[in-house]
Amino acid sequence: MPRATIARHDATHPLPREQAEAVLALADVAAAHDGAQPLSEQFRLAVRAREHDGVEHLLALDADGAVVGYAQSRTGDGSDGAASGELVVAPPARRAGVGTALLEALPDGIRLWSHAVGAAADSAAGFAEALGLVPVRSLHVMGRSLTSGEPWPEAAVAPTYAVRTFEPGRDEGAWLALNAAAFAHHPEQGSLRRADLEQRMAEPWWDPAGLILVVRADDPDTLVASHWTKVDPPGGDVGEVYVVAVSPDHQGEGLGRAVTVLGLDHLRSLGLAKVLLYVDEENTTAVHTYRRLGFDDVEVHRQYARASPAGSGDAGRTAHG
Repeated sequence: MPRATIARHDATHPLPREQAEAVLALADVAAAHDGAQPLSEQFRLAVRAREHDGVEHLLALDADGAVVGYAQSRTGDGSDGAASGELVVAPPARRAGVGTALLEALPDGIRLWSHAVGAAADSAAGFAEALGLVPVRSLHVMGRSLTSGEPWPEAAVAPTYAVRTFEPGRDEGAWLALNAAAFAHHPEQGSLRRADLEQRMAEPWWDPAGLILVVRADDPDTLVASHWTKVDPPGGDVGEVYVVAVSPDHQGEGLGRAVTVLGLDHLRSLGLAKVLLYVDEENTTAVHTYRRLGFDDVEVHRQYARASPAGSGDAGRTAHG
């Protein structure tokens, strides 16, 4: 096919709704072909979002103006403030230079995620290697059964704390503050804004009963830890450990393990069969905690970047809070 035309959309030129739907449809076609969704939740939500601060969308268009490829970059989401991105090409348009054209149009130094698995992961790794990209970060997908296997312990919460669930209209600001503090060094999760939270609260899977809060017993508006669980699609049989956050002022008190267990208890009470979570490989403390709770690796997702010149250090490292 002729070289694709690259169209840019950002805060000054928002992505039209019809093209946003075309991008999501393209991603779904690629997911059916490859066995894994090429765009993570944060990137998919940004496709439809009307706020584009720090986000750039790149569309690869064929001669008829159809979307045959898509890439998104997010300023400051990568290690050391570098942009992070994701990229997908329609299966019939692959090996025709579309992916290369999109990559060339992305910012220099971008760190590019691949969520592919199996043969598609091998293909993505080959594409990255051919373009001089090397893996710089790994995100582990871990899972366990909620109905069998090693039982997890009971949640142990000190009497100075109380447990309740999220109340819309009351807890948004406090939860965002807790999240920002807990993930201050995490490039994606730590940057969550009020608009991002409200967008997630508008999703079909949102359930305030699934956002469990540990608060001070003498001040229930002061949050010290939380576990946001998720069931997507609603009515499915798989739950997710979505976000576990502990205030830095209360680290070392066992609250991370306790609030994780509270979330597992909640997901099991819904009659779900299994649970998944995503955790950065470098967060060894969290990985250890999850393994002790019976989680095992299911998949590994990779982030790629240009190889650093000899002697200049890592190509890119970042930690999951």
